[in-house]
Order: sequence, then C-alpha cells, then structure tokens
Amino acid sequence: MSLPVIPSNNTSPLKFSRIQGDTDNVFIGAPDLEIKRRELRFSMHNKFIVVSTSLFMEYYVPPVAQKRNENLSNILKSVPVASGRETAMYAPIVHALNKNNICPGFTFVSTHTRGDPSETSKDAPDIGLYPKDRAPRTSQGPDGRPQAPATDWSFVELCIECKTGSDPFNDRKPDFVSKSDEGKKILGQILSYIELMFRRQQRTCIFLVLILGKMCRIIRFDRSGAVVTQAFNYKTNDGVLIEFLWRYARWDRSTRGHDPSATLILPDSELAEAMVARAKKDKDPKKQEDYVRQLFQESLDTHWSWWKLRVDCKGDARHFVVGKPNFIAPGVAGRGTRGFVALDEANLNGPFYYLKDAWRVSSRHIDKEGTTLRYLNKKGVHYVPTLDFHGDVSKAQVTKTQDLWKDLHKDDKAEEEETKPEEKTEASGKATKPSGENTKSEVKKTCPFKKHKHYRIVVREVGQKMAKFSSSLQLVYVLRCCIAAHSEAYKHGVIHRDISAGNVLMYYREGRWCGLLNDWELSKQTESNAPKGRQLDRTGTWQFLSVSALDNPSKEIEIEDELESFFHVLLFFAIRFLHHNCVLVGPFMHKYFDDYDVGDGKYVCGPKKASCMKNGAITLRNGTSEQDPDVSLTFRWPSLQSESTAGLEDTALPPHPLNVIFSTILEWIKSRYALIQSPSNDAVAQPSQSKASHSSQGRSAPCDLEFVGGTKVRKPRNRSASLDAHARKHHEDMAENLRSHDPILDLLWDVLTSSEFEWPDGSENTADKLPKEGHKPKADRNAASANMRKGGSMHGNVPATGSSLKRGSEHIEEPANPETPPKRVKSSKRKSNRRGHKRS
Repeated sequence: MSLPVIPSNNTSPLKFSRIQGDTDNVFIGAPDLEIKRRELRFSMHNKFIVVSTSLFMEYYVPPVAQKRNENLSNILKSVPVASGRETAMYAPIVHALNKNNICPGFTFVSTHTRGDPSETSKDAPDIGLYPKDRAPRTSQGPDGRPQAPATDWSFVELCIECKTGSDPFNDRKPDFVSKSDEGKKILGQILSYIELMFRRQQRTCIFLVLILGKMCRIIRFDRSGAVVTQAFNYKTNDGVLIEFLWRYARWDRSTRGHDPSATLILPDSELAEAMVARAKKDKDPKKQEDYVRQLFQESLDTHWSWWKLRVDCKGDARHFVVGKPNFIAPGVAGRGTRGFVALDEANLNGPFYYLKDAWRVSSRHIDKEGTTLRYLNKKGVHYVPTLDFHGDVSKAQVTKTQDLWKDLHKDDKAEEEETKPEEKTEASGKATKPSGENTKSEVKKTCPFKKHKHYRIVVREVGQKMAKFSSSLQLVYVLRCCIAAHSEAYKHGVIHRDISAGNVLMYYREGRWCGLLNDWELSKQTESNAPKGRQLDRTGTWQFLSVSALDNPSKEIEIEDELESFFHVLLFFAIRFLHHNCVLVGPFMHKYFDDYDVGDGKYVCGPKKASCMKNGAITLRNGTSEQDPDVSLTFRWPSLQSESTAGLEDTALPPHPLNVIFSTILEWIKSRYALIQSPSNDAVAQPSQSKASHSSQGRSAPCDLEFVGGTKVRKPRNRSASLDAHARKHHEDMAENLRSHDPILDLLWDVLTSSEFEWPDGSENTADKLPKEGHKPKADRNAASANMRKGGSMHGNVPATGSSLKRGSEHIEEPANPETPPKRVKSSKRKSNRRGHKRS
C-alpha cells in the first residue's frame, strides 16, 4: 500500500473566532452559516489523512464476538443514487438498516428537515443513529400539524450524510481536500456536525459516514485530526459499511467514543434535584458576589445534559457536578476547551468552583496548566486562579490520529511526543519551577498532528466576564490587576503568551471587583531550555496579538508584545461598551481585530491595526465614503454621547482619562515600531496631546483600590515632549516604557488615583455597540487565501471567526524551531522610564 502524501509545509489551522453583538462572545464577524463552515474548513487545514478501508478497519474498528450474516452485505443495493436527488436516499437507507436490525438497541432516524431546537444553528444531518430510548420522534407543531423528528445533538451517536454530487476529499491532493466549491461546502457541513457533537456530548472520538451516490467514506475524528477511508462502493464491496455499523453497535460506550469518566445526571434523579436546590440557596441578587450562584443557576438548562465529571490527580479522584458549559471553544481539532461552574459532589452545599475540561497538547516542553498555577500560587502571585485539583483523565484518554501518521512515516524518523515527568514539581512541598527542558535530540521530521491528552483542572475562583464592567474606572482598574499578575509571574520566570479579551476576567474579592488573569495553559518559562517553537503552530489569539507577532509568525513572544496585547484588550472593551465618537463600530472592529493581509506567502497583520500602532493613533472613518476624512478615537463623558454631538468637542467637561491612557501607550507603541522599521535611521515622532480642563463633575483618587505592581513613585511627566534633532533618542526613551511592566502599571495607577484626573461617576457601560447579527465583511476570504496559496506556503494564520469567550478554537502557535531562545533581562532589573505620560 502506498503511503498517503502529507503536505511538506507544516502549517497550522487558523485560529478562528467570531466577534458578535453578544457579550458572551468575545470575537468579530457574522454568525453566518456559510462563514462558520468556511472557518471550520480553514481550522482543519492539513488535519486529514486518507487511508485504505482495510487499514482503517484494522486501526479503528475492532472486531466483535458476534459475527454477522453474510447475506446482510447487500441490503443497501437498491438505494437510489440519481444525481441531485439525495432526499430519495434517506428512507431506503433508514428502512434497510432498521429492518435488518444492524444496530440492536439503536435506531436510525431521518432528521434532515429539522435542526436541534436548543441550538441557534439549524444544522441537521440527513440520518442519525440514536439509542432507542433517546430517538427523536414525530411531534405536533404549533399549528397542530405533525412535525418530522428533530435532530438531538445531545444523544446522536453517529451521523450519516448523503450526497450525490462532489466528493469533499481528493486522495491525490497533498492535504486530501477537494478544491471544488461544492466539495468545500460539503466538508464544512460535516465538520459543523462534528463540532456540535463535541460541543454537546462527552466524547473522545466521533465517527461519521459520508455516502456519495454509490460510493462511501467512513471518517473518524478526534482532537488531533481526522482519518478518512478511501471511497468504496458500499453496494458491492463485501459489505464494509454494514460491517462497520454492525461492530459499532456492539462495542461498549468507551469504544464508541464516549468518555467513561463522565456520568449523565438524569433530570429526575436526587442529584439533579440537589443541584437545583443549591442553585436557589442563599439567593441574594443585591450582593455583588451572587453572580457566581447566578451563573450556576443559568447552567442548569434543561435542554442540555448535566454531568458528573471525575477529576483525577495522582491516584486520587474527586467528582464534580456541572450543567451547561458557560464557555465552549469552537472547532473540531485542538484543545476543545469547555468551562463549567461546578460543585463538589461530596459537598453540594459548599463553595462553587470553576472546572475546565480540555484536551491539552502532550509535549515534554509544555507544562500542565495546573503545574504552572501551583507554582504561581506558591510564589504568591496576585490575581491568578487558585489551583484546587487537576490531572489527566485516567485510563489514558489520548488522541490516536497522530499515531497512525507516525506508523506510516517510520522511515522518516518522525518525532515521538513524550510527556515529561512532573512528579518532582507536584509531590514536593517546595515551589519548584516547572522544568520544560528538552531531553531529546532533534529528528528529521515532525509529525503535523499534535498529540492531545484529556485533562481537567479545578480552580477556586469563578470569574465574571469583563464585559460586565460598570464604568471606565472599573475597567482600567481590573485590567491593571491583570497586568500586575503578568508582571509578578514574569518576575518569577513565567510569561503568559495568550493575553486576550477572554482571558482577563473580573472577580469579586474582599468587597471589591478586581482582575483575574486566567488561562495559563500556553504560558512558558522565560529561561526555558526548550526550543522557541514548542508546537507546530503559533501561540496566541489573532485578534489580540501584537503587530510584530502577527507579522513574524516564528517570533518569540516578549513583554512588549504582551503589553501591546493588553492595550488591544482595553480598546476591545472600551469601544464596544463606553461612550466615544466612533459611529461605525462593527466595520471598525472587523478591520482592526479580524482583518489580515498577505505577504511573502503568509498571513500577516491587517492594515488597520498595523497603521494605528505605527502612527500612534486610533483613526476612524465615520462616513460611508472613501473621501470622508479620518478622525481620531475620542472617549467621552456620558452626557456628551448622542447622535447630535457625536462629532463635537466640549471643553466645559474635563477630558476623559481614557484619552490620556490611550495617547500615552500609543506613543510608546509607535516609538517601538519606529525603531523596528528604521533601526539605523532617525524617525520623526509627534507625541499626542491631551487637553485638560478640570471640573467637579466626576470622581478621582478612589481610596478603595489595592496597589499591586509598579513602583508607586510619582515620576515627573514630560508635558510638552517637544522634539528636537534627537528624535531617535526620543523613540528609544518612549519604547523603553514597554520593556518592563512598571511604566504602564504606574501610568494606570497615576491616572486612577491622582486628583488631577476625574472619572465619570456612576455606570458608563452601555449596550453593546456591535449589532446582534454581527458584522459581515464584504470581501470573500476564500479569494484571499487562494491568492496566498499561489504565492507560497502558509506559515501564519488567518484571523477568522468562531464563538468563543476565550479562544475559539485553538491558537496560532509557533512553528517548531530548534534554536534556543536568547537570555532575557528580567523586568525587575530594567530601568523604568515613563516619559510620554501627558495631561496637557
């Protein structure tokens, strides 16, 4: 048998995420079915292997004791396959499979006309295999007429999709994917089915049957990728399809891909009743901290399954009960992260926890998130989650797609993934830094499929999404807490590397709202001996990566990049929920956060974000014509925000403090890129000016804020910052402010607490300025990606969309690189220089 051809460019799927007009979704674009399916295709780039049916059966379809009757091989022989009439195939297939009892205990149901009523997506597979006691049935509609069975993503075992036209796969292409428009649509369709099953169920893998006229393919998906059979004639090929279904129905639940560490909680059980009672206990909406109980109560959605999840930790185990997840990462391949507000089953009246269920990348260079949190907790780092319990799910729940690739490429000496021992860190009472050392020599070829292990972590804090902030002052203070956490972690040798809107949370503690820097699974040691690129892909969330990181996919993430990412997060929330002069918020956010450009055969930063950072100003075009002049983003006091005053200034009110923060940080970032662009030439800088006119209409110097991080030394500010012939020196001084955390921490503390600044009093958080339907860009991204592929191999990633509070799918992560990262000077030893912080 000839080996499948694997693409030579080890490129990763894009990290897609959708920003919609919904505070539960952090990311941009329209919730359009076509766009969603396109994103899913992009996210699975180079994630397929096509093999023979015999090899597929050998690897993934173990035999069962009960042999089938050979006469059953031809029961689908009479299925009509006329082109364009796929609906004529459904009833004969369902009838033949059910009549001959191919899958005892299950029933095949045609659900092609109705999607799951509990999902906004109306995706509906042609045929679904269901347990008999969970099979959808005909029901009565609102008008009294009978309705066809509806899809139930919580209980469908396996989907069968029928087509009479194009095949979405092409065995001769390097990535095995068809380039025809119809083939792309079909691929996006079946990927959306798999995404929904992973979303609603507790699965380790999922099978799907794709019927293409008289031909058929069987596909197995896990979080590493997908293995596809070569197309075979299911009418004449010795009953391969029937044999697969026969065995599938006779496997135990674990072999069928169900997670044995998850137990379904029945709605009428005592445990379910206890969960409902706990959700109502100590109810007091007037208390700020009641949001945690409310989140748990909202998770008890009767349209979703509730689960008892086992969390394993070095031979010990605890069980936590959960309802509907309040966060779900989109996509098929990748970590598949889901987050739950949880209760310990052994103490249902006790505290709430946050449980994260994910398929972590298993590599000797990457520490478990719990290992990193334990280290940070022991070091006393503020504003990070407190580890309670964590560990890989027992009985080795590991993806298998990568193993097949390695077996097919033994002669290529493909790298074997190893999980490094962590007993020393976990067992020791000392605050031992995670090791992360490279103990294996380089190999000739790296497997493009990552090995993922099923992992759960429980922390004690349940954060509130940042979109719930009440005022600009609170937004800035909470974000400063997160920067302080980043600073302390960095001083102890850990850099976060995934600063994004979903990873900065609010947390109510000791009578005040503070910040919580969440999601440390992609963090890295600053002095690690591991190679720069620990994974095949880049690290980070596209929308919030620095311009430098987007333009240089192999770049090592540094403090400057992370601080720029914090700025993008601040802009993200401020422009969506505060008062300002931006009229066309949807188009601006798409251009700034989602957009991308193509250069040298790779996806790079979009022109809008790049221009703003390099020019040191957030510019807007509030008109619809290209001739309309650009204006600078200006934040306003609530009394100024109206359609009639959108373009006007009012000197009677003091300037909004956010304008000072933005102009100062933008000047620092501008200087950084001036030095990057012209390392040996002078560059002319034009510091932004902030006009201050004070009054007594707001508040200042809040006395209840907790000071963590920074120097707390009030430094003199350069009010005029007039440039002279030493412009380069000016840029160096400004850019120095991004090489440690202290300048930005001091800037924010100064603006938060100084009596020279006044903040609007009361609530400023407005309704989300993004439309509920999101923003749908006019340009077709397929065309851009097609042009890029013609120009060269892809090394970067496309920003796209997906509904995720944190990351959407998975991340853009760094390509493997054998070089050792350069030694860095720790921030605590850098000289702080905050020149450029101006009030006038």
